Amino acid sequence: MSDVPVFFVLDGNAYFATATEIVRRLQFVVRKKAIAVGVGYPISEAVFAMDRRVFDMTPPSKKGLPTWQPRQGHDHGPGNGNGQSEVRYGGAASFQRALVDDVLPAVSDMMPAIPLASMRKVLFGHSFGGLFTLFSLFTQPGVFDTYIAASPSIWFNDGSIKEQEEEFMASQLEKNVHPNLYITTGTAEEDLLQKHGDADDWFARRREDVKAKRMNKNAAELADRLRKSGKMEEVSLQIFDLEDHGSSAICGLQRGINKALDEWWVGR
Repeated sequence: MSDVPVFFVLDGNAYFATATEIVRRLQFVVRKKAIAVGVGYPISEAVFAMDRRVFDMTPPSKKGLPTWQPRQGHDHGPGNGNGQSEVRYGGAASFQRALVDDVLPAVSDMMPAIPLASMRKVLFGHSFGGLFTLFSLFTQPGVFDTYIAASPSIWFNDGSIKEQEEEFMASQLEKNVHPNLYITTGTAEEDLLQKHGDADDWFARRREDVKAKRMNKNAAELADRLRKSGKMEEVSLQIFDLEDHGSSAICGLQRGINKALDEWWVGR
C-alpha cells in the first residue's frame, strides 16, 4: 500500500481549502505528501448547504426520524422560507453509495498514475459529517482505512447511530479489514464558555443545550466501546482544551492529518 494517504474531506466547501493548506505545509516542513479531496456541494453563497448536508449525513433509523425544529429566534427553517421546513433527515445510506459508486471512481480516474486502490484512504467529517463518518465505519468498514470523526453528533435522534454500531459489533469483518478511528471534540462543547456579546438568557439556554448533547461523554464512551470490541486497529480520542463545536473542527482536521502522517501526535 502506498504511503501517500488520500483525505476525503466532507463539507468540502468549508474545509477543503484548509485541508490543502495543511497538506502543503506538511509537505514543505516534514517532506511527507498527501492528497486532499473535497466532497461538497454546488453552492456559492455559503460554506454549508444546510438542508442537503443534514439529509446526506444523518443515518436512517428503525425508530423513525425527527422533524426539523427552528432554533430560538428563527422564524422558519432553511427550507422553503414560509415556516414549513423542507429539510429531511436519514439519507446517509444514499450518500455512502454516492461516495463509493461515484466519488471514489471519479478520483481514481483523475489519478491514473497513482492507483487509488493502493493508497491509504482517510475520511474526515465534522459534526453531522462526523456522525456520517461513524455511519460509514459501521456500515462499510473496508471502504476507508482511517476514519476521523471530529465532534460527531452522536446525540442525533436520541443516539440512533447505536443501531449501526450494534450491527457493526455483531458483524464478522473481512480478514484484511482493520479500520482506524480518531475521534476529537473540545472541552467547550460541553462546558460552554460565554463570549463577549452573548446575552445572559441566550447563553443560559445554549449552555443547557450543549450539556444535554453530551458531546465529550458520548465520544469517550464510544471510543471505550470500540477499543474493547477487538474489531479496530486503533481507536484514539482527543479533547481539545477550550475549543468549542466550531473551532474544534479545524483542530480535528489539523491533528487528524498529522496523525495519519505520523507527525506531532499527542493523544490518549
